[in-house]
Amino acid sequence: MSSLLGGRALLDGLGLWDWLALALLFLIGLLVVIMLWPYYAYTFRFDPEQLLQDFVDKDPSGTMDVMHRALALRIKTDMASNWRIIQRLRMSLQLALFLLLLELLAWLLAITRV
Repeated sequence: MSSLLGGRALLDGLGLWDWLALALLFLIGLLVVIMLWPYYAYTFRFDPEQLLQDFVDKDPSGTMDVMHRALALRIKTDMASNWRIIQRLRMSLQLALFLLLLELLAWLLAITRV
């Protein structure tokens, strides 16, 4: 969109709307970097060796009820940990969409020289 509308808008030089559209394009680029940045803090797996150590290899070994409870609590903790990352990505995506709409408007206003 920026290459299509920006090319047309910049034929007449740089005006206020052109600068605004370029600034919005830069901000959208930053948000894309935030969204694509690799996150290594996701937690959603169990270590089988740790599971065996905690519930099978212990003397006395844990019951299935104890193991199910521990695993359910682990899933809840992982879900809460991942939620922060997911929320950050969701907010970045929503903000980028809003800025994209503003950029489109700025390019159109630059083309019409309002």
